[in-house]
Amino acid sequence: MSNHNNRGSWDPSRFRFGPSPAAPQQTGTRIGRRIIPISGKFIRGPVNVVWLSQARKLGVAALWVGLALWHLRGLRKSDSFIVSNRMMASWEVKPDAKRRALRRLQKAGLIEIESREKRSPLVTLVVGNGQG
Repeated sequence: MSNHNNRGSWDPSRFRFGPSPAAPQQTGTRIGRRIIPISGKFIRGPVNVVWLSQARKLGVAALWVGLALWHLRGLRKSDSFIVSNRMMASWEVKPDAKRRALRRLQKAGLIEIESREKRSPLVTLVVGNGQG
């Protein structure tokens, strides 16, 4: 018998692109053979530990706001970004606490704040000036 007679066994779905139903695609970080799913908030490194230890000396709220700033830095891929009350509310920081913490971080030389009248401030992380 020739291969012409076995047309019933030919399956065109074998030539489709993309993941096969048997191997679903996963997103996450690979550690060895395991894939750890990424969900929720994260802080993209490298993170300046000296910066964080200086923020820690200013109080818990300043440290927490500082971690939120590093989170934003990782998302925006920039040292400058707008810090809104809504974004800080997702970190459970109230507007007054945000304002006080930002002032403390500014006085310590860890950030620069550009006031924008009645709008959310533009914050710039001051990184690398002999701090790490």
